[in-house]
Amino acid sequence: MHTLKLLLLYYINMKLFTKIVIGCFSIYFFLWFLLYKLNINNLPIQSEDTVSTIFTTVSIINDGTLYLDNYYKMLLDKYPNPDDKSYIKGLVPFYIKKISTDSGIHYLSAFPIMTSILALPVFYIPLKLGISVTWDNLIILSHLSSAIILSLSVGFFYLLLRDRFYLINRNIWILVSIYAFGTINFALVSQAMWQYGTLQLFLILGLYFSYSNNLFLSGLFSGFSFITRPTSLLPIIFNPIIGDIKNISIVFTKKGFTKINILSQIKRFAPFVLGFLIPLSFFVWYNNVYYKDISNQGYAAQLFAGWLSHFPEGFLGIWISPSKGILIYSPVFIFSLVGFYLSIKAMLYGNYKEKDIVIRDIIFGLIVLLHVFVMGFWKHWYGGYSYGYRMASDVIPFLVLLLIPFIQSKYFELPKYIRIRNIFFILLGISVLIELHGMVFYDGIWHAAYDLGFKNTSWLWSLKDSEFMFNIRRVLVKLNFLDKACPKCL
Repeated sequence: MHTLKLLLLYYINMKLFTKIVIGCFSIYFFLWFLLYKLNINNLPIQSEDTVSTIFTTVSIINDGTLYLDNYYKMLLDKYPNPDDKSYIKGLVPFYIKKISTDSGIHYLSAFPIMTSILALPVFYIPLKLGISVTWDNLIILSHLSSAIILSLSVGFFYLLLRDRFYLINRNIWILVSIYAFGTINFALVSQAMWQYGTLQLFLILGLYFSYSNNLFLSGLFSGFSFITRPTSLLPIIFNPIIGDIKNISIVFTKKGFTKINILSQIKRFAPFVLGFLIPLSFFVWYNNVYYKDISNQGYAAQLFAGWLSHFPEGFLGIWISPSKGILIYSPVFIFSLVGFYLSIKAMLYGNYKEKDIVIRDIIFGLIVLLHVFVMGFWKHWYGGYSYGYRMASDVIPFLVLLLIPFIQSKYFELPKYIRIRNIFFILLGISVLIELHGMVFYDGIWHAAYDLGFKNTSWLWSLKDSEFMFNIRRVLVKLNFLDKACPKCL
């Protein structure tokens, strides 16, 4: 009887999982397709950062290699190096790595390849059926891929909340809705073959299996998230700890610490390390075979050269920049900070039922704050040509999880605090509207008009010339109330 109940619960969960994935995919893909075909937003590919990822998938299927040699001219014709648009100087675009080997010169993606690998099932049948490798066809396939990857992460996020956090249904759906539609997952991550959707998918799976006490699978998916984007290292370090907080909190009590058995702790976390080493070995293998040297990896070359921003500008900018801030583009995350505050307060004053849960929530807050703190030193903390807080995309799942202390608190549950709850839902609605705004308007024109690069960041703090105000002026131009949206606009 118990087994039957478990099977029934599994069936219900997977049925809802499938509905969530299909529903999110339909919104992500078909909304873009409609806006694109109606010429409301005719930006086909959001960023040059993603084009080599697209062609890596094509090359794996058609040529059985990571080399992009057969498509390099096609890439140059569409997205050349801006300092060598006619390719007179022979400059390679930033998204490509030029490798010299015994067999000659080869061209590779400058970015990790896990998103390309996840997209293989989407590209495989069309390419094997003989579909032409044209920009029009690849645009469709890339949007299908990115929408599917992000939709899967939403589905697994639902399972994580339902199976591992034991929330009531109402709160589960609130958090899933925020993750799917109240963050830049909607307007940015689901709309191009970025690394962020893949990273979030693997992080969520790593966290899910950590809570399931399956540290091998947790380590495996954490390893895949690391080779997808090395900035995921911070949450990865915490992953096995989060899933084992109860035991760890006992170990670090005065009594437990004196009795700690180092060998037993090593054995406990050995499966995580073993799982982690599998994708790491894959990374080392393909790096040695194709890239020849770790320095040829795009991130390796930037590791010691790109930390040119200064505290507190980058840190504060990621939070509150008028055109890039987390709290500007997803104002519902104001309550994530409230959740972090409530967790710290509960820990300080001993006002909790389960210490493990409070520690867990504080860890979520530390992951977010430390990630933003570190990325705040990156010269492109604002994310370059992109919509919203791209450099904080890695920790979107943790920003959402940090809402749990608030939505389980008296400020959300009790009728006497209904005004606070109403503010929460108003900010949630605004967050979704801002993402819809991004779907309609983000086409890179604001960046082209105002982007001064990382050396002069005044443009990132302007209210008058912020992305929102610029788009309002664009609408007024369409209605013939203004002549042009900006001094540089035609």
